[in-house]
Amino acid sequence: MDMNNPQDVGAAFWAQILGVTISEEPPPPDSPLGRVRAFTDEYGEDALRPEHIEAAREGRPLLP
Repeated sequence: MDMNNPQDVGAAFWAQILGVTISEEPPPPDSPLGRVRAFTDEYGEDALRPEHIEAAREGRPLLP
């Protein structure tokens, strides 16, 4: 994170206000975001649909 970049400073500020942590590391593979990233790595971003996001959030398999 570049604290000389106004966008990064704003993101850090709002993350602190909202009580979240901005991480530069990849998400855990068993998290919803980790599962979506694995899906897009295998099938490409064009294959990702809203139902995949919903399935990832619910813990269901992401089918192509």
